[in-house]
Amino acid sequence: MKKQSSILWIGSIVIVFVISYLNKITSAEYPVTGTIGIEGKKVSYRFQKINYGNDDYTFEIRTDLDSLEGKYYYKNPNSEVWQSEHLMSKGFLLVGTLPKQKPETSLEYYAELNAKDRALVIPDSKKVTITFFGKIPIVIDVLQFILMYAGLMLAVRAGLESFNNNITTKKIAVMFLIIFLTLNALINPLYLTYKYGFINNTIPSIERLFDPAVFMIFILWIVTTILLFTRPKLKYTSLVSAVLTLLIFYFLN
Repeated sequence: MKKQSSILWIGSIVIVFVISYLNKITSAEYPVTGTIGIEGKKVSYRFQKINYGNDDYTFEIRTDLDSLEGKYYYKNPNSEVWQSEHLMSKGFLLVGTLPKQKPETSLEYYAELNAKDRALVIPDSKKVTITFFGKIPIVIDVLQFILMYAGLMLAVRAGLESFNNNITTKKIAVMFLIIFLTLNALINPLYLTYKYGFINNTIPSIERLFDPAVFMIFILWIVTTILLFTRPKLKYTSLVSAVLTLLIFYFLN
């Protein structure tokens, strides 16, 4: 029995890891990256779409070509005028800096590289939109991460318990509710307050202090837990809820 339980725990960890990884790499916020060749040398870049913090955003272009230089361009999405600056050379890097912005403010930017008589625009799509957010204290950031993924792991583990005759499903569901109640009521409001820069600036509407996906998952498991205690003959209740939880997390988070 202990061996089977261990397998289910390992399975839940693997499932959450895979879904989280797929969610990250398919997200619209995933950085724009690429590698191009100039005169037989590699040039690699990584342009972020999200920036957290109260400082300027710095991006780097790595190049093996000593003579490479260029400019970068940026503007507000509502403006027609592009501002330009020279990329700074730092060893194997060309560095550009975008000025810090208020939370939820965006800038469009791209770079143009010059090597001899050849000019290349990166990325190929010509521009990347980056959105700025406030600096989140490390403690809040870590707690948000731990509670989120601990909760997801428990949700999946409760679902897999359907294959183990639901021996501990109720206990796991209650543990999940405790974690997600803490996440929804305490941690996420603080996390979003810092992210959107509400402190000392504005009084947000109540819905802006809740993550829709996290809140939906919490409500889903309140209903699930009630069914587990009142309709124990519904063997696959937790399994269905676990699948719905992963779908909500993947598509809405």
